[in-house]
Amino acid sequence: MKAGTVGTVGASIAAAVIVTAGLSGCTAGASVGEKAADSAEALVAKLTKASDEASKAGSAEVEMSVTMPGTGGKPVQVNGTYSWGNGLAMEAEMPAADLEMQDLVADGTVTYRLVQGAYYYGIDPATSGPFAGKTWLKIEASAVLGEQGAAAMSAGNNDPTIGLKSLKWAGNVTEVGREDVNGKSSVHYRATVPAEKMGDAKAVFGTADGGGATELVSDVWVDDKGMPSRLNQVFGNVTVHIDFLSFGVAKDIAVPPAADTADITEAVREGGGAQG
Repeated sequence: MKAGTVGTVGASIAAAVIVTAGLSGCTAGASVGEKAADSAEALVAKLTKASDEASKAGSAEVEMSVTMPGTGGKPVQVNGTYSWGNGLAMEAEMPAADLEMQDLVADGTVTYRLVQGAYYYGIDPATSGPFAGKTWLKIEASAVLGEQGAAAMSAGNNDPTIGLKSLKWAGNVTEVGREDVNGKSSVHYRATVPAEKMGDAKAVFGTADGGGATELVSDVWVDDKGMPSRLNQVFGNVTVHIDFLSFGVAKDIAVPPAADTADITEAVREGGGAQG
């Protein structure tokens, strides 16, 4: 691993952790055709129901991106499966260049897992060097988020829909209109949530505090089955985009074999990845 890679990995994991923890919403900005036919209370009730149904599903296949300080202004792309029925877990793919791991994989893509509070990054086996014979790199989430942030991420009530749950505190809710999202006819809603009402959703930001943001600006698309199909969010200098492709797609996400794993947690800690 070349110089500077560990620090970049830490920043990219921080971005991925935000998504993992479920900060969900949509980019701010005015749209043509906004309407408020229903009361704000009625719209919040619809979003709360969509949140509850998504949470009950226990898993989802998603495509997402995160932009935050530490990623050089470039969105970090993450596509994969998230499971939260029996503890938060995920298996996803990221471009190796986003992690500066392109020297460690031949196909330009890194497969990674979150299992039991640690991240595992799949690499090609090397014949020599510190990763000789290893096919996974391990980093404890606490090395990036700190103990408090990692605990918040792993809390029993935490899953990739937690950002939706904060919408029960939303104000200025409007129905923007009906749009097609990944082939699903969906109703687009916009809402804002004061930072002090975000609860656990704010705690998982850890290293990214939004640059002193005072509110979470969210857009949510809900399909005809009452499930969220797209969630975008802006919290100051952090932007999250999530497309939910399907729900209820849980699969076993296993911890890689110890013999195949190189633990680089301490190297990340020494590189200043942990906060708090």
